[in-house]
Amino acid sequence: IMVGVVVATMSYVMGGYSLPFAFSIFTAQFIGIMTAGFTGTLAPLLFTFIFKRDSGKWGGPLETAVQDVLGTFAMIVVTYHIMLMFGPFELEPNDICSPADVE
Repeated sequence: IMVGVVVATMSYVMGGYSLPFAFSIFTAQFIGIMTAGFTGTLAPLLFTFIFKRDSGKWGGPLETAVQDVLGTFAMIVVTYHIMLMFGPFELEPNDICSPADVE
């Protein structure tokens, strides 16, 4: 939880003091960290006792793949829905960066 709080605080400040943005980043981090703990605990048990395989050999790639997929899902889909809960934000022409704006 503390990692999520630290990252949310940084995103709050760096995101222009946007509370919805900070909350969405916290939620995505929380889901990613919980997934990592769950798959890190479950994978060795699953491969050792159910599939009768070497958990060190099979667990690493599977854990990494599951954590990456669910972390990306949390960051994109959950963040999108959280931002929608706080209201639709309209884009204005001056919101889009162009090469002429960067100097």
